[in-house]
Amino acid sequence: MADFNINSEHLSKFMRLCFENPLSSQVEDKVLPALEELGGHDGIAKKLRTDSVNGISSSEVDTRKSFFGSNYVEPDPPDSIFQIAWEALQDPCLLFLCFAACVSFFVGIVFNEGMEWLEGLAILSAVFVVVTVSAVNDYKKEQQFRALNAVKDDVKVTVIRKGEKEIISTHDVVVGDIVLLSTGDLVCADGLVFDKNDLGISEAMLTGETVIKRKGPFELGSSPSSAAKVIPALFAGTFVQEGEGRMLVTAVGTHTYQGLMEEKMREEEEEKSVLQQKLDKMTELITKAGAIAGGLTVAILLLRFVIAFINKDCCKETFDHSIHHLEWLRFLVVGVTVFVVAVPEGLPLAVTITLAFSVSKMMEDNNLVRHLSACETMGSATTICSDKTG
Repeated sequence: MADFNINSEHLSKFMRLCFENPLSSQVEDKVLPALEELGGHDGIAKKLRTDSVNGISSSEVDTRKSFFGSNYVEPDPPDSIFQIAWEALQDPCLLFLCFAACVSFFVGIVFNEGMEWLEGLAILSAVFVVVTVSAVNDYKKEQQFRALNAVKDDVKVTVIRKGEKEIISTHDVVVGDIVLLSTGDLVCADGLVFDKNDLGISEAMLTGETVIKRKGPFELGSSPSSAAKVIPALFAGTFVQEGEGRMLVTAVGTHTYQGLMEEKMREEEEEKSVLQQKLDKMTELITKAGAIAGGLTVAILLLRFVIAFINKDCCKETFDHSIHHLEWLRFLVVGVTVFVVAVPEGLPLAVTITLAFSVSKMMEDNNLVRHLSACETMGSATTICSDKTG
């Protein structure tokens, strides 16, 4: 392992400091002291054992990858189709349907209530179709998105190694490389530019602002509260709008500012779509209404049962365990049946088939939809807010 006098954490921290402190006063108070602590541009290059003119040697690439990391953000491992199906089955409405199907089976088989078990089988069939359609669609689209992203992220860049220009994959860029940038290029890693140049960078992807940022040695604004006119820091994911220049790579992969933001975004929990929230509320309402209706039915039947014994009606003169125990158990079966009948087993199936049809129609327009819920989410949009970047 090579002995570098600086590590990825120090470099990543400095790059974050540059991005998060754009004002002249902040640059003067925080960024410049941090840069001086690192030894300035020459000090950083020396610690990285690189040369701003000749770059590094190709033989050092593997060593630098193992020490500073690779310029590749490993995507989350894909879920299997069974995991996706299991997640789809966690829908409250589908869980409610599964419970209703089990009750129907129990009533039909244990109490021999005619064709009650057939209703349970029909409910389970509907649940199976819903889960299968959702899982297969999400799995196929996930694979397509991964293939597209792999091609999109693997771009070619020009670097200087041993004084010679080389065209390599962005995944092969390492800390210490000297990357040549020109108009239209995508900045593939975080880095510093201290030489005089005419680089104009668009950081709209990170900040949402279309103002071109000038890069080079620090040049503060006219007042402490104004933004610095020129800073040397370049960030992965931004674009070169104009000019040419050389960048010393200081952070790659997950250590870049863009990589850190992506990590944080992965940690955020996904919110349910509008339609899913409405279906959950409806499921909860149906559950309560069905339970109340079933409970009232059982209560009324039991009340009639008791009154019949009080009035000594036919067959109710005395309590016979062999007959009357089974009778009040049938009252419970009737109550459960009322509860099950309230289940709209066709609703999730209708929603899933409708969304799947929408996805196929959008595919005909060359729009690749990753998840079924995206269709109904956009369908629920009433207002689209856009800033000056669109």
